[in-house]
Amino acid sequence: MIVKKTLLSLASIFLIYQSYQMATGIDGSLDVPWWLHVLLAVMINLFVTGVFAFAGFAFSTQKLLPEAYYRVRKPRTLKKVYRALSVDKFRKALLATFWRSPQQRGKYFDGTKAGVENLDRQSRKSEFGHLLPLAFITLISIRLIIVGAFAVGIFALLINVVFNLYPIILQRHHRMRIQVYRRRYLDGKTFDL
Repeated sequence: MIVKKTLLSLASIFLIYQSYQMATGIDGSLDVPWWLHVLLAVMINLFVTGVFAFAGFAFSTQKLLPEAYYRVRKPRTLKKVYRALSVDKFRKALLATFWRSPQQRGKYFDGTKAGVENLDRQSRKSEFGHLLPLAFITLISIRLIIVGAFAVGIFALLINVVFNLYPIILQRHHRMRIQVYRRRYLDGKTFDL
């Protein structure tokens, strides 16, 4: 366990360095084919998101935010955003690709009451693992646009929205449903959102 945490921590530190080098090393308009702009944007997203993913695999990073953050207070607004951005299509794409395997999905929810607690914990981990990259990549994208690397900045921002904002909304939607379940079945109260 200590070896795993050490390796994951080292990977996270390495990606911090690489992310910094990439974010500060791109100045001005790049005279390269359009697909290299996209590749750089993808790499920025992978590196920055990887920093927090590796840290989240090694430690309970989701505990850095207060419990109140994870509570969904405006479920109707969340549902509207979920529908407006078509997050359900994103969810279906995930289920058709990364989460196709029933064993993989079972690691997060096994259909039991204890599974609900695990799903809640995993949704917090996942959301935290996308929240900070969303903020950092947005700042990096703005910097890139300001210094003239417009295409890389725009591509990085668009990729960031799909691969960080959408997962955050999806995880909050999961927790909204978990909150309803807890109120209905664990507290004995019933109501509908």
